[in-house]
Amino acid sequence: MNSRHFLLLVLAGSLLELGGCKNLLKKRDPDAAPSAAPVAVVVPSATVAPVAPAVPEPAPAQPVADEATVPTSQDFEDDAFAKITPANFRAQFAQIKAEVAKP
Repeated sequence: MNSRHFLLLVLAGSLLELGGCKNLLKKRDPDAAPSAAPVAVVVPSATVAPVAPAVPEPAPAQPVADEATVPTSQDFEDDAFAKITPANFRAQFAQIKAEVAKP
């Protein structure tokens, strides 16, 4: 199926959906009166206890991080160059891969 057939199929489907929506809107009658009048419900005041409004607890203050203490990628690169050598590359790679795979 080439792209021209696919586009024609999408266009035809969209037109059918729009036509269906238009029919649904026409079937509604906004001028019709509701069939049942709303019923008033009377609740005795003796059975209703006053409810205190819920007061949300204030959110804890977020600690402000010092930009100098936040580690950057350069910090990790220096550590990686010190730890990983051509001799232990495969073992370190397997260890990192296992750490990443943990849920």
